[in-house]
Amino acid sequence: MTSGPATIQPPGGDAALEHVGWNIQHGQNLRPALDLLEQRAAASGQRPALLTLQELRPEQGDQVAERLGLVPVVAPPNVRPGSGNVLLYDPDLFAPDPSWTQYPSGIRHNPAVALLKMIHPDSKVTSFRPMFAASCHASYSDPVLREQQGRFFSELAKHEWLLLVQGDWNAWPVWACPTTLDRVTDRAYAQNRSVLTGDGTFRPDDNADRLLTYNGLVDTGRYAATELRQAGADRATTGHGPHKAAQVVPPGDLPPGGAGPIDRTYASAELVPALLGAEILTGPGIDDISDHLPQVTRWSLSLLWQVMDQQIVPIRH
Repeated sequence: MTSGPATIQPPGGDAALEHVGWNIQHGQNLRPALDLLEQRAAASGQRPALLTLQELRPEQGDQVAERLGLVPVVAPPNVRPGSGNVLLYDPDLFAPDPSWTQYPSGIRHNPAVALLKMIHPDSKVTSFRPMFAASCHASYSDPVLREQQGRFFSELAKHEWLLLVQGDWNAWPVWACPTTLDRVTDRAYAQNRSVLTGDGTFRPDDNADRLLTYNGLVDTGRYAATELRQAGADRATTGHGPHKAAQVVPPGDLPPGGAGPIDRTYASAELVPALLGAEILTGPGIDDISDHLPQVTRWSLSLLWQVMDQQIVPIRH
């Protein structure tokens, strides 16, 4: 059921929706990761309404869903078997739109994508507009495939369509990209994270960020740091784990403030007024769980409803 022309009033108060995105390295430390999420939920009084997880083993999506009371959306099988992406949503706040079905993309790590309508917490009607929500893991070694994945999400972010996508992009944002990787010891890593330019030289890869922001999507961590003045919301999410010494970029090759996060959340610009904040979780007990740090975004339920229940006439593409 959707709300009709007389739009349902947005929920009152300052209720917030929390989204957590996390690459849990090969699913190896899933239990302590879930312990952390449950501790946060107990402290705040609410569980995450959206989870976007990467590098889980095939059976682990159901394990997360059972512990946290969420509905899992698992990515189509990868061409190469292995760790995968999982999206989980709160069935009290979101309902899938059956008009869209995910299909394999041909990318090594297929994204987990769902087209979701928001459920009004009081009236229980569903929003007029749906939103794509996605968990992704871009190619570790191939910048061409990373660009392909960026274009896949650009296809979901057409004019007046809504998208929230989080993942491990394996490349930097434009605003905090190293100037060069020429002095990185691990040469395979340097090549994997670089783009071959037309003049035969290499530059660090920031193409996915260029594509998505050119489309009009907003990096929520960067927005929280620069517009909402939330320090650290755009800090690096990798580099803290073991066996990383050979991949360190010398300080002289870093941009002012250091390299930006590999893990990022992008949202359609229409959704951004509903963004309350973002943070990168770090500290004892968190840094040891994975070689990536979790990213949290928080959204105003009332403002999110206003955007998703707009009575628009979608453009047919």
